[in-house]
Amino acid sequence: MQLLQSIKNYDFSNVLHFAQKLIQMKSLSGQEKTVVERCIREAAKLNFDDSYFDRMGNFIGKIKVGTGKGKKIILTGHLDTVNADPAKWDEEIKPHSAAIKDQKLYGRGASDMKGAFATMFHSLKILKELDGNEFDGEVYIVGTVVEELFEGVCFLEALKKINPDYVIIGEASECRLNIAQRGRGEILISIFGYGKHASVGRTTVNPIEQVAFIIEAFHVWYRSEAMALLGKRNIVPTDIKIPVGGGGGLDGKGGNSTVPNEVELTYDVRTLPGDTEESILKIVKDNMSNVIEHGQRLYPSLKSPDVEYAKEECITYTGKQIKQNKFAPAWQTDEGDEVVVKAKEGLAKVEIPIEIGAYSFCTDGSAVVKYRDLYPDKKCQIIGFGPSLESLAHTTNEYIEIGEMKKAFKGYAGIVSELLRK
Repeated sequence: MQLLQSIKNYDFSNVLHFAQKLIQMKSLSGQEKTVVERCIREAAKLNFDDSYFDRMGNFIGKIKVGTGKGKKIILTGHLDTVNADPAKWDEEIKPHSAAIKDQKLYGRGASDMKGAFATMFHSLKILKELDGNEFDGEVYIVGTVVEELFEGVCFLEALKKINPDYVIIGEASECRLNIAQRGRGEILISIFGYGKHASVGRTTVNPIEQVAFIIEAFHVWYRSEAMALLGKRNIVPTDIKIPVGGGGGLDGKGGNSTVPNEVELTYDVRTLPGDTEESILKIVKDNMSNVIEHGQRLYPSLKSPDVEYAKEECITYTGKQIKQNKFAPAWQTDEGDEVVVKAKEGLAKVEIPIEIGAYSFCTDGSAVVKYRDLYPDKKCQIIGFGPSLESLAHTTNEYIEIGEMKKAFKGYAGIVSELLRK
């Protein structure tokens, strides 16, 4: 009852004001410095025990409850956003106006995920006032950078420094208790042929036609197993292009009455728990094999496609260079695990209905899988809980409902307090 009263008495306008300030600051991946500095000032205002940024640029804030020797808990959300075209947004709710209209907070990052981050940030003020005779431990809030490019890569740095017992991902879950998440891989397939004048017709190997056969093979033959909550593994073509030098056009690409000698096909793979970089590559190659073998029987000199992960690179605002394969693993937590059991108890105590769910998109939670691989003796458990809808991420006229933020505020306080209970 005391926790509920503290939540009720909290001036929620402080949460909204902070969320608006974050939205008003443009923070594309690698350009989050101003937002991190604003977080450090907010942490000082709320009397956090510590706040700083690490070498990757992540914001890290900490409060101590009781002696601070109990469990370590991380609440986390990313501070970067995708870009927004103001011309496509309604005039009164431009991307960085942080306008409030009809009990909704608008702006780029409102739902993904500055609204949630501001909410969990201020929940630490409530948690800091918990009775040290009943609760004990440390609570960290981590605002990660470049998540939109690399899910989990920068968060892993914070995990290694903090060594938490529990992680709560604050991405949109409609205030459901999410216990699983699909991962993501981006596969680049380079298909080769023989560039000739288009008048030769099908007497040459046309890589565009080979692409069509490969796509059809996936459509007809690939079938994924389904997992509870997460569903099936998705393998979807997302891009096709002739690279510079691959065609006969004036720009080195396609056209100009020329069959190209190379085409690049991109597949987005939504992975399931247990999938690895190697296992996904094998699935892709196996499903292409019949098409390739048939093509090589018709054209013995046909070169096998190159299959590899797409690579992304960027430099964080602290100057740290990141370059790696675009692969982030899936995760799943058992309903019987301590973090889920206690989270349910915490939600019940703050009168939030309990509904179990899963993320269909990828989050920084992928870092926990890599953390466990690096430190198999560490018992780090993970759940997700956050306001708003997944479907609002990256959209024009993005918004978050203020009622959802208030509900999540209660939820964060309830879940974390139960995890800190002696």
